[in-house]
Amino acid sequence: MKLIPISHKKPECIGCALCAETAPNYFEMDEDGEAQLIRIVREQGKFQFGEGFEDDRAALEAAEGGCPVDIIKIG
Repeated sequence: MKLIPISHKKPECIGCALCAETAPNYFEMDEDGEAQLIRIVREQGKFQFGEGFEDDRAALEAAEGGCPVDIIKIG
């Protein structure tokens, strides 16, 4: 099954929870009220990196497109 790269710039999250509501298999809210990736493959600087399934592309793209601070990148 093909995997899609996901990047998330967590320190710039404003806590709107849209990504956690739109793609709950990939994003969750932490104890500080910021979104984070559930399964982090690696971290680099301010970025978290993960992978999503092609079957979930629509939900992941909705999270990316709906993020008001543009900190989620899919693909």
